[in-house]
Amino acid sequence: MKIALITACVAGVAHSRMAATAIKKEAEARGFEIIIEEQGGHKIPVKLTREQIEASDLIIVAKAVSIAGKERLTGKKILDVSVNKALRDPKAIMDQAVALFLQ
Repeated sequence: MKIALITACVAGVAHSRMAATAIKKEAEARGFEIIIEEQGGHKIPVKLTREQIEASDLIIVAKAVSIAGKERLTGKKILDVSVNKALRDPKAIMDQAVALFLQ
């Protein structure tokens, strides 16, 4: 499974980065491909390309604030979760992602 992950918190430093790391670790442990876009503090240091979004089987949005560019995700399966839950329980998030993928 190919996953695109977008994380977003107010500053885009601590929570976004830690949630991204936790989800990435769990995804890779399950043999999934994952690409990550971290948002926050009005910055998007690495933005997912249209091709990366289209190639993804689903998108996980782990956020504490609204994400920029949500319209890019139209037509994709999206799992919307809190950044704190992604940080605390990445296994549960990945279980939800698998269930959504199988729908």
